[in-house]
Amino acid sequence: MAASQILRVTFPGKEAVGLLAVVTAAFPINALLYRFIWPIYGYPAERSRIPSFLPQVAGIILFLLAAIFGLALFYHVAIAGLLAGSGLIAIIIGLALQDTLGNILAGFGLQAGRAYKVGDWLIVDGRHVEVFEINWRSTRFRNNDDVSFDIPNSQLAKATIVNLYYPSPRHAARVRVSVDHRVPPNEVKEAMIRAASTATGVLQDPPVKVFLIDFAESAVQYEIKFWLIDGRVFPDIIDGVRTNVWYELNRRGIRLAFSTQQIEIARNGRSAPPGQIDPTFLGAQPLFSCLDDDQLTRLASGSRRIRFGRGERIIQQGDAGDSMFILSRGTAEVLAEKDARLLPVATLSAGDCFGEISLLTGEPRSATVVAKFDCEVVEIEKETIGLLLREHPELADSLSETVLARRSATAIQLANTPENGEHLQFATSKEGLLRRLRQFFRL
Repeated sequence: MAASQILRVTFPGKEAVGLLAVVTAAFPINALLYRFIWPIYGYPAERSRIPSFLPQVAGIILFLLAAIFGLALFYHVAIAGLLAGSGLIAIIIGLALQDTLGNILAGFGLQAGRAYKVGDWLIVDGRHVEVFEINWRSTRFRNNDDVSFDIPNSQLAKATIVNLYYPSPRHAARVRVSVDHRVPPNEVKEAMIRAASTATGVLQDPPVKVFLIDFAESAVQYEIKFWLIDGRVFPDIIDGVRTNVWYELNRRGIRLAFSTQQIEIARNGRSAPPGQIDPTFLGAQPLFSCLDDDQLTRLASGSRRIRFGRGERIIQQGDAGDSMFILSRGTAEVLAEKDARLLPVATLSAGDCFGEISLLTGEPRSATVVAKFDCEVVEIEKETIGLLLREHPELADSLSETVLARRSATAIQLANTPENGEHLQFATSKEGLLRRLRQFFRL
């Protein structure tokens, strides 16, 4: 076509072929844009700095300009006349596509302001949603149920958008809990901080905070503020925090607030004490086989039943401890920390005990024990054992022998971890264990 124009050669259909050639020339130009220009702005990667539909709009404009240029060159159509002659058509098309054009312009505005990008989690109209795709007319979202839906860009431009992933994915969430007003606030806050901090998915830094936000008619309202980083499991994290709060308050005997229509007798906002421990249950433990019936009865009266929910940590490796536990119901897993990882070491079932070394010597916990399912344990504290040892000093020798006799391969493996090198010495030496026991109880 260029040669025919220069040589002024004419042939049938020359204008149509020329127009087609000009429009076709827009294809390689558009390809060059996709090859060299758009990648500068990160397109088409997920973290693109331009809207995904911008290259498409640019391509359409390029082809329209090529068509107008071809008409002017080969058909001698004046561009001004073409635009003026098509004014009425443009008005009709503009009115018909008013919503579509509004969505496109709104999309440009949202992307220019960097309101969100693909992969961000937002709060839109009270719903937690993930940005799945950004197109010409709308933005496609996906919620925690893996259900996707579109919202027109013009509607999003008018909405209040909370971006949970900007400037970073770390963001805070809050849970409100109402507690009986007779329980001291500091005690409630301590329980809630412990409960929320151990929930799966909750970050340890920044730490969990609890605020007393209101004195209601029959309760005190608290708000737990915690931090998370993964919006995909937001409902699971909220569920874990609330579940842990229930178990922690239950273990401490702190009552959640009830409706004023419910009549229930309570003293000091605390639940009734748990059922008594059967002395024969304690007597079945090899550790306490040296105790007579009277001593077992006194030991049972000083013990208490407590419950842990699935996934809760009953004890934490490295923490201070002066009590032991007997698993009366459920299953728990023993984990040892090595090379900054928690490795499964053993599984505990009903009747197994743990934490006896901390009870008898005051040493830090040598392992982490996590409830695999809902568990009920019997806790025996230092004060209870101390009373028996002071009245019957000979029990110290029997207890130390029993502890050494029941040390299994699992316990020895835990004692050999780098963080607990001293424990092996006391676990394999009766004299060392007995010396620590008497020193701890000041016998």
